[in-house]
Parts: sequence; C-alpha cells; structure tokens
Amino acid sequence: MSTATGLIPGRPPAGRLRPAWITGIVAELLLLTAEPLARLRRGRLPLAFGSSATVLILWSLHFSSLGTYIVRLISDVSASTPFYLAVVRLPASMYAPAPNLPVWGSLLQVFVVFGIAEALIGWRRTLMVALTATFLCTLSGRIMCYLGPDSIVGLPWISRYVSDTGPSAAVVALVAYVCCVRRAPRTMTVLLTAMVTEVTLLPNLAGREHVVAIALGILAALAVPAAGRLRRASRKAMSPESGARHG
Repeated sequence: MSTATGLIPGRPPAGRLRPAWITGIVAELLLLTAEPLARLRRGRLPLAFGSSATVLILWSLHFSSLGTYIVRLISDVSASTPFYLAVVRLPASMYAPAPNLPVWGSLLQVFVVFGIAEALIGWRRTLMVALTATFLCTLSGRIMCYLGPDSIVGLPWISRYVSDTGPSAAVVALVAYVCCVRRAPRTMTVLLTAMVTEVTLLPNLAGREHVVAIALGILAALAVPAAGRLRRASRKAMSPESGARHG
C-alpha cells in the first residue's frame, strides 16, 4: 500500500467516495455561476442591481404611512383586484414586499437569480420571462381562487384577499428556464423537489404559484428555440421568392 497516496488494496480512492450526483450538482453550479461572477467583478449586471434597488426602495417606503399608501397604490395585487388594475400594477408587484418573506430574502433572490439569468440569457429575455411568469402565475392564482375549495386545484375563498406580490414566481421561473437552456438537470430536480415539498406541506397560494412558475420556465425554454427555428425556416422560405422577384 502507498501511504503517500492513501490507496488501500480493494478500496477506491478517497476522491471517488463522493456521490456522483453531488459532484454533478457542484459542476452544474460552477457552470451556472462562472460567467455571472465574472460580469459581477466588472460591474456589468445592470438589471440585477436595478431590480435589487427597486426592491429596497419599495420596502423602505413602508416606514411611513404615505409611503405605504403609495406602494399599495402602485403594486398591491390579489385575486380580488380588478383584472385591468392587476395588469397595470404587474411590474411593481414583482418587486413589492412579499407576505411572509423578509426583505433580505427578496433582495437575495432578485440579485442572485436575476444576475445569473442576465449574464447567461441577456437582460431582455430575463425581464421578459420574469414579467410573463409573474403575470401568468397571478392569473393562475385568480383561477384557483375562483374554482374554490371544492376543486382539486382550487383554493379557499379567503385566498382571494391574500396579497400576491413579491419576486418569488419570477425567480422560480427564471431558475427553471436557465436550468433547461444550460443543461442543469440535477439543479432542476432539486428545485422541483423543493417546490413540490413546499406545496405539499403548505398548500397555499404562493406554493401553488411556485409549481406553476416551474412549468412556465420549462415551457419558455422549449418555446424560445422553437420560435427561433420557425423564424429561420420562414426566412429561408422567403429568400428564394424574394430573389426571384428581384431577378
């Protein structure tokens, strides 16, 4: 036996004792965070910094009665809010304080996830996925409240008046989207397990919307490449015709 290397006949090296799935998750996390960390050192994450500043500003306004009124006026959304008003308040509601989530939790979620997504898929697509997920999750919450407790996917009527604000739906959808486009299945599995556990233990509005957000993130990751292929195919189909016309 070699005491220098610690190899024992009949046993694998110590480095191989780590389970493969842990190694895989570590490798995926390194893949997902390498570029964002490089851009962070260069200060090139404007959406992440701006979104975090917005969360902090809306939270700080709650320390005065006038500020609280302003935040509610521009961002307060629930299933009982008129639909047109919920749409108008949609962007601010994504950054507004969330029920049962401290401000440091919102800041951490927004800065880390928005920063990773911004670096990997660009700020425009990040914002598009985040706003779309927030809107559709809010809509799904309204539908679940409308169905009521008699439906298997419905919610108690009191959920109509629960504040449906905060960045969680956008964050979950972005994580699912990035995991799909960057091929991180183990990280996706951890996220899905966490969300299913949450909705099982706490079957409330937020938990249901988080599961919906995962589905939306996966669908967006599948739809964007498909849309790109359709655009390229249509351009190829148009190019011979345009060439014939010019000829």
